Amino acid sequence: MNSIPIKDVPEFLERLSVYDLLGGTVLFRGQSKRGNLLPGIARKDPTKNTSAVEKSMLGDLRRHGLTMIPSYVDIDNDWDMLVLAQHFGMKTRLLDWTSNALAAIWFACSSRGPDDCYVYTLEAHSLMLPSLKGSPFSQRKTRVIHPNLSNDRIIAQSGYFTAHRFSEKSGKFVSLEKNPDVQKYLREYVIAGKDKVDFLMTLERCGVTSKSIYPDIEGVCRFLNWRAEGSY
Repeated sequence: MNSIPIKDVPEFLERLSVYDLLGGTVLFRGQSKRGNLLPGIARKDPTKNTSAVEKSMLGDLRRHGLTMIPSYVDIDNDWDMLVLAQHFGMKTRLLDWTSNALAAIWFACSSRGPDDCYVYTLEAHSLMLPSLKGSPFSQRKTRVIHPNLSNDRIIAQSGYFTAHRFSEKSGKFVSLEKNPDVQKYLREYVIAGKDKVDFLMTLERCGVTSKSIYPDIEGVCRFLNWRAEGSY
């Protein structure tokens, strides 16, 4: 997959105008490194089928976190529990995406250091899972899900997920950029490391900062750290 360089936020938004003609849902993901579009549970060893491990972890989460699980979560629904677990940092077969292009740029550019960063677009309309009633461990293809949970961060980040499956044929979790069912819907954009601060400044003028991405005290503190950087 070839990288498309972007120089500033307006150029990126202009490039996205092509999707207006196509219609459907377009998702975005920003990250500090190129490619390897795999969920957290599969990054260490994609060849390991983690279904049993994930089921065990969800069972433990139900037991140990019972009094902490929000009331809007259907504790018997594995999809709800996976989304909750992903949100609070447990490794799952879910990979975060957003329908907010500016939020994706923020996630990409907020990484420290001089390295280039990347934003991915995914035409999701052909990949959407129509229902979250089945088991996430029995799906036969990698699909996009729109979570039911009304968590503040998921709402603020316009959150979606790709739900990955272990491919018995390939003997591994296949990254999205190498998945023939998905790669044709993907595009990769690269932001030069030297331009990241300029992108973040533009985003701040648009009201996209850690305060809006993380609508809690953590987000405010992240924003204050960024604004004071270089002063201490």
